This record gives sequence, structure tokens and C-alpha cells, in this order.
Amino acid sequence: MTSGVVEPQQVLARAREVVASCTGFRDTAISPTAVDRVVRAELARGRSPAELLAELQRPGAPLARTLLDAVLVGETYFFRHPEQFRFLAYEAVPAALARGNLTLRGWSAGCASGEETYSIAACLLNMAPPGVRVEVLGTDLHEGRLEAARRGTYGNWSRREAGPLLHPLYHEVGEGRVSILDSVRAVVRFSQGNLLEPLHEMHGLFDVIFCRNVLTYFSPDAVQVALGHLAKALVPGGFLLLGTVEVDHPPAGLVRVGAPELQAFRRPLPRELTPPPAPKPVPVIREPEPFRAAASLRATTPPPPPPPTAVGLHTEALQRIESGDESGAATLLEKLLQQFRDYLPGMLELALLRERAGSREAAFALMHTVRDNAARLPPDLIIEGPEPLPARFYRASADAFLTLGAIE
Repeated sequence: MTSGVVEPQQVLARAREVVASCTGFRDTAISPTAVDRVVRAELARGRSPAELLAELQRPGAPLARTLLDAVLVGETYFFRHPEQFRFLAYEAVPAALARGNLTLRGWSAGCASGEETYSIAACLLNMAPPGVRVEVLGTDLHEGRLEAARRGTYGNWSRREAGPLLHPLYHEVGEGRVSILDSVRAVVRFSQGNLLEPLHEMHGLFDVIFCRNVLTYFSPDAVQVALGHLAKALVPGGFLLLGTVEVDHPPAGLVRVGAPELQAFRRPLPRELTPPPAPKPVPVIREPEPFRAAASLRATTPPPPPPPTAVGLHTEALQRIESGDESGAATLLEKLLQQFRDYLPGMLELALLRERAGSREAAFALMHTVRDNAARLPPDLIIEGPEPLPARFYRASADAFLTLGAIE
């Protein structure tokens, strides 16, 4: 090869590097045929190898986008791996509701043309009780497939016997095609996103994340980066469902739930991470010391107990609720809010107690305060409580309470 002359093979090699860098794909998962087809098409248009190589050195080059569109895999269909959707319906949703959720949030990470995203939404909608909102996000690198997902019209390839229709999802539009129900469309949105980036910083936290048959194409390092971002995108108690052969052990910070083949993992609640108390030391019997002056007695007087914290008082109130003493819990929460006036978890708890006790006017006043205070905070700011939750949770909870109350 003459020095300074760029050969097509150099362009092909650089093209594969760009694809690997953008997608996290391991080298063997990058289709050489697809890359070769794109490069040869550009050469056939009269572009030189040197020109192509120069373009591929620039971040965000149009040629890089063309390469990504060519190599990204889009195999998907409705309710693929139905056992995971049954887990979503009968394990993940009840767990979220038990945590007090008034919004169920799902994420289809690597959603391709959207069949998985809409399947998640249909499942959540069908299982959510009245008054509980559903929000589902679908992300993918391939903008063309996202456009198809937004259209929400599909053919027979998206409906297969391996994926039974578990929940209401679509209606027939003729010629073997179906269109997603308006009720399902209404709770879904799509956005371009790369799993190698911390997308939760933009989109918030989720009760359940599906990321299936995506990581199988990634390099080992890219798998760890993506799993780290996915784990951080779960609310405490949330679930991550992966493809059947993508990992052989739980991602860092998560625990496996269900059978290994289910590939379901859960982010533990904060209280589950608290280490057990240290064993009490064995008392040592000592000879009594002779009586000393009062100064010595003052020195051995134990220090006063630390002042109670908002979370500590709230936890004590929850214990009283569990024991059936709701009146005592309400009194304790009132005391809490006198000391910690802006403590949103306590306000919400007391409002719910007031509602159960029949004091709707007091409950509504508290809920208005919860909503107004939460609205002034960044939506994803984590509020410390017995269970750390984002500010948007408190605003959504108050909105739902006030809306339902107004309807009634």
C-alpha cells in the first residue's frame, strides 16, 4: 500500500470501530455485511475512501448514523416471553402498589419498533387499580424504528403464537394489520437514547425496566456500564427484566427474584440493606469502686439521647399504624410536623390518616400543601423518608388524591 493512500479496508475497519464505540457492541456482533454494504454504497456514489475515513473521525457524523441504522437489530413482537409479562402483572405491580405507588412507571430499554413498550403499557393499564396512573417510556438508538413505534401500526410479524395476547392492546384495521388502542398510546412516549449513557438523569426512576435481547450484543465492558445505569434507574423495590441468556449473575446492587430463567432482578428497599445489629457485649463483672466525690458521679452521667429525626418519628408512626393505633400515629405525625414543617412524607401519611378517619377537609388541606411544596422541588429530587422517593411521587400522589376527591 502506497503511503498516504487510504484503502477501502481502512474505512471498513474504522467503520466497525465507530459502531462499537456508539453501541457498545462486541466486534463479533457487528454484521460485516451491513458495514460493507454501507461503505460500498458511499463509494459507489463517487466518494473517496479518504473522504469517508475523514468523516468517520468526526463525532456525530451522518455516515456514523447510517452505519448504526444498518447494524442495529430490531427483532421484537408483542408479549415476547410471556412469562415475564405474567411476572410484571402478578409480582411487580402488586409490589409497587404495596409501596403506596399512585403511578406505575415502566421503561422498555432498546425498544426497537415499540411492540415491547406497548405490551408493558397494556399490562400495567390492565392491572392498575382506579386512580393509579401509568407511564411507559420506550428508548432506542434507531430513530427510524422509533418513528415506526410512534405510528403504532403493525403487521402479522408483530403478532406471533409465542406471544399470546395477555392484555387488551390493539384493534384490527384491515389487511392483516392492527393499530394500538388509544388508551395504550396515551400512556406511552418514545425517545432516542443510548444505554451507555445515564438516561435516568433525564427520564427519572422506574418501577420496572425491560431490557431484553439487547445486552447480548454488547462487549463485556459495555454490559457492565449499561447494567450500572439500568440499576440506578430503578426505584427502591423496582424490577429489572433481562433477556434469557444475557447475564449469569445478578447485576451489582440488585438481587435475583424468581427462577433463574426468568432473569428478573430487584433493587432492595433501604431497610433491607440495613446490617443486623451488632451482638450485645457480654457484661464484665468488676469489683465495686470506692465511693468518690460528686464530680465523679457527674462525669459518669450518660449524655442525653439525641433529638428525634423526622424519619425516626415517621417510622414510629408507621409501627403504630401497623399495630392498629391510628389515633396514636396521627398524634405522633402532628408532633413530627410541628418540628419538621416541610417533611413531605409525614404530610402525606397524616393526610391519608385524616381521610380514613373521616376528616376529609383536613385531609384535603394537607394534600394541597403536599402538592404545592412538591411542585417547588426538582421532580427527581429524592426525599428522605422510611422509603426514599422522588418529589414527583408526592406531587402525583397529591394530584391523584385531590382529583379523585373532586370527582366524588
